[in-house]
Amino acid sequence: MSPTEEQPTMETRKLAPDELMLRRRRSRRTALVMGLVAVAIYVGFILSGVLAH
Repeated sequence: MSPTEEQPTMETRKLAPDELMLRRRRSRRTALVMGLVAVAIYVGFILSGVLAH
């Protein structure tokens, strides 16, 4: 590929509406799972401090 050719990026490539909806659903699910893991770790630290006494 020559330096003058551009690779498609998220800004230049148009996504089909169904592909966009699928990506949004997956990213929402990933964010929810990550949030639940963070809350579980937080609660675990709180409980370990309370139950250690």
